[in-house]
Amino acid sequence: MLATVATVYPGFLIAALSVQVSAEFEVTEATYGWGLGSFFLAATVASAPAGRLAQRIGPRRQMAGALLVSAVAQLALAMVARSFVAVLVCLVLAGLVNAAMQTAVNLSISSAQLSRLGLAVSLKQSAMPTASLISGLAVPVFALTIGWRWAFGVGAAWTLLVALLVWRNLDDPVPTMVQRNRSPVTSMRILVMSGIGFGMLSFSAGGLAAWVVASGVDAGLSEGFAGVMMSVGAAAGIALRLFGGSVMDEMKPRPLSVAAVTAVVGSVGMALLGVRAEAVHVVATLVAFGGGWIWPAFTNFAVVRRNAESAAAATGVTQTGVYVGVFSAPLVTGALIEWKGYQWMWLVVAAMAVMGAAVTASLSRHYDR
Repeated sequence: MLATVATVYPGFLIAALSVQVSAEFEVTEATYGWGLGSFFLAATVASAPAGRLAQRIGPRRQMAGALLVSAVAQLALAMVARSFVAVLVCLVLAGLVNAAMQTAVNLSISSAQLSRLGLAVSLKQSAMPTASLISGLAVPVFALTIGWRWAFGVGAAWTLLVALLVWRNLDDPVPTMVQRNRSPVTSMRILVMSGIGFGMLSFSAGGLAAWVVASGVDAGLSEGFAGVMMSVGAAAGIALRLFGGSVMDEMKPRPLSVAAVTAVVGSVGMALLGVRAEAVHVVATLVAFGGGWIWPAFTNFAVVRRNAESAAAATGVTQTGVYVGVFSAPLVTGALIEWKGYQWMWLVVAAMAVMGAAVTASLSRHYDR
């Protein structure tokens, strides 16, 4: 979980700092969307190859290497990125190693043969909202006091510490040739279709993470309070993911069906974010994060449980769809904000969540034990 937080942190931090960074480089929302999307575009390209690489070299080496490269990218953002193009380059590098981290962690969890796989997966998936929570707090702590670059500098130091912890504490047995060449049990067609459904859901989650702070400021909240609300919403998502993980292994409903239901609940909050009123925005943030960010715990659990010995390869395919959704979200939603404003943007985000839920629910039976 700590390793996952460390490498995904730059992608969420650049979203939380949208007001400050875009002001410094004088870029519009649509242009800034490329900055937000570059991180996940790089992860999209790297996801499937990184999954196959993890199956061959083992999770420990891949995780430690990804952390070291991520630390370098964050340090560059803090010290030498003096143009928006330089910011994009650093985010691309960070996005590549984030994909490597995600697949390696999935393999590490599945190969550990844990008795509570659902709880383990939910802990790992809580890393995403945890990174969002920390990113939101970075606005009042760093951006509005000593400068936004310090948030990346602290992130670099933290990432190096986690790299040391991973190298010293994580067991990484040498895989056999059978394990190296292990193919997913789930058919490639179902994995690709799952990636499409997950991609729609991640589009809604990506739009939420990208613009909830800026949208709050537009609705009348202060910059600091909008950042804090992003953190509170992320905390709600963490709590609900952990609760889901505590019952996931024994629950009777299919995991993908549960994921679809939670996504629909989150879509209600996303639609309400379009209301330009401070109080509504605060409540809607909690509902959107609480429902709209639970589903990855259930979807990843389903894929990892069904493909235990090839978790990196299988999730490398499904995560490609996730990254496509998260990459495209800032670009599309940024353009929508400039064209129609936040009200229409949030309606589109909510609609994508509902469509993704429908596709995901239709595939649920393919992930039975």
